[in-house]
Amino acid sequence: MNETWCSLAWNHHFIGPGGNCKPCCRFKLKDVPDDHKLKNAHINELFFSEFMTDIRAKMLEGIRIPGCAKCYEEQDSGKRASLREIYNNHEFQPLRVDISKPKIVFLESAFSNVCDLQCVMCDPYFSTSWGKQDLTEIDDLVRPHKKVTIDIDSIKSIIPDVLHFKFTGGEPLLIPEYQRILEEREEHGGLENVFLNYSTNLMRLPNRRLFDIWKKVKFIELATSFDGTGKVIEYVRYPSNWDTVSWNLITYMGWSEQMDLRVGMRATIMPYNVLNLIDMQNWWIEKINKFYRVKFNPKSWVNPTHVAQPAHLTLKVLPIEAKRIIRERLWDKGHKYKFRQSFNHLCNYMDSEDHTHLLDDFKRYTGVMDKRGIAFEDFCDEELYNAIF
Repeated sequence: MNETWCSLAWNHHFIGPGGNCKPCCRFKLKDVPDDHKLKNAHINELFFSEFMTDIRAKMLEGIRIPGCAKCYEEQDSGKRASLREIYNNHEFQPLRVDISKPKIVFLESAFSNVCDLQCVMCDPYFSTSWGKQDLTEIDDLVRPHKKVTIDIDSIKSIIPDVLHFKFTGGEPLLIPEYQRILEEREEHGGLENVFLNYSTNLMRLPNRRLFDIWKKVKFIELATSFDGTGKVIEYVRYPSNWDTVSWNLITYMGWSEQMDLRVGMRATIMPYNVLNLIDMQNWWIEKINKFYRVKFNPKSWVNPTHVAQPAHLTLKVLPIEAKRIIRERLWDKGHKYKFRQSFNHLCNYMDSEDHTHLLDDFKRYTGVMDKRGIAFEDFCDEELYNAIF
C-alpha cells in the first residue's frame, strides 16, 4: 500500500463511449494506447495487455502513472481520500485483490452517451443532447461526436463474474443496455452478492423492472450530480429543473428505508457553482437528516470534486482577486463533517497553479452558455462576477 498502488488496476476496467477502454474513468485518455478498444480485442485481452501489465508493475514499485494525475492532485492538495484511496479501502470484501491473479470483478460502463442534459462541463462526446445547441463559436473547445453505444454481447462472457457494476454515461437511467446487463447478470444468479453504483443527474427515477432488480442486490450507491441549488443547477446542468431534481433526490433518500440504497453527493465544482457550496451543504444536511435512514455524520458520503477537464472550466483559470474572494468565503467555513475538508481541498487545488491564460476561453465559453436562457450573471455573486469579468 504505497502512494500509487490502486486496486482498480487488478479488479476493474472502464468501457467508455463506443467501446474505448481505460484503466478507470479518471485515467487520462491521451495516455491510453489508440488500440485499447473493444473493437480491437476482447475486454480480457485488453485487461491483460502490455499496457495494463506495465501499469500494475509501476504501481507495485510506487511509480506515479501520468494518466492517474487527478487522484495525485487530490492527495497533494490535502484531500482526505482520493478515489484511489476510497477503492483501496472499500468495505466490500469480495473486491479485495490477489496481486498475482488480476481479474475483472468490477465493470464500469460509460459506453453510451445518451443523455437528456447539456451540462456546461460536458460536450457531445458524453451527451447526445448537445446536438440541439449551436456550438459554432466554441467549436475549438468541445469535442464533436454522435450517439454511440456497444453491443453487450462483446462483454457477456465476463458478466457472470462481475460483483460491482458502475454505470455512468450519458445518463445511466436512460441507457437500455445497462438494464439488459443487469438482467443478464440476474439470469446467472447471485444478485444478492452484487452491488451497483450509478452516477445520475437526478432528472428521473428508475422504471419498475429496474426498481425490482435494485431490491434484489446487496446494495446500491447513487452518486448524485447535485451541482447546485435553484438557478445554479439549472445553469450548470441545463435544461434541468430544480423542483424535479430536489423531488427525485428526496425520493431516493426515502427509498433507503426499503432497500440498502446509499445516496451520496458527488458535486462537480467549477467557477459557476463554487460559491453555491454553502447553500448546497445546508440543503443536503437538512434533507439527509429529515428523509434518509441515517442522520448526517462523519461517515456520510459527501465528495465534492473539482473539474479537471475541460481546462478552461477549472478553478485554476480564475484571476487572483476571484480566488481571494472564494478562499475568504470557503476556507474553514464547511460543516465539521466532510464539507470543511472538501472546501479546503478545493481552495488548495484552485491556488495550486495559475491558469489565467485560459480565462478568455472561459469568458467566451460562458457567453455561449448564457444564450440558453439563464445567464451566469443572473445568479453569480456580484463581487465574484466583477472580479472575473
